[in-house]
Amino acid sequence: MPVITDKHRALIGKETAPRRAPHAVNEAMARHWCEMVEDPNPIYFDEAYARTTWLQGAFAPPAMLYTWGRPLLWPEEQYETPLAQLALEDCTATIAVSAVQEYVMPLRYGDTLTVTSQLSAVSDEKTTRLGTGHFVTTIDTFRNQFGQVVGTHAFTFFTYRPHKADAER
Repeated sequence: MPVITDKHRALIGKETAPRRAPHAVNEAMARHWCEMVEDPNPIYFDEAYARTTWLQGAFAPPAMLYTWGRPLLWPEEQYETPLAQLALEDCTATIAVSAVQEYVMPLRYGDTLTVTSQLSAVSDEKTTRLGTGHFVTTIDTFRNQFGQVVGTHAFTFFTYRPHKADAER
């Protein structure tokens, strides 16, 4: 059975060192994002229009928050993650449960971000239709070049040992 130990519990709430996002918040990536999701909002690219709003200037789409902090795929970077130390015995499968973002301030083009991560919660052992395991929540905190929190990304997943019949398929 996958068991949560005191060592696992000690990881909860410990924030990693800040890691620099690989790219500054930029208009080119935002344009690709808006094309992909077909978001025509002029506040992202029409500076004259954006200055007439309470935000007083263009800003990047808020939903891109997590995008800015994604590490490069190549060359591959090694960075500290709270999940690397969690390693729950016998949990060989994982499924996403939810992702929730909170936007604290607008991301302006040119902002440079840092990201810290922490393990926020690990449930007691649960048995679902998929198998037996734990619900795990991580929180990434994004800060701008002034150290101000601009947003958070909470991600919950279920890591589990599949039921024996499912594992044999």
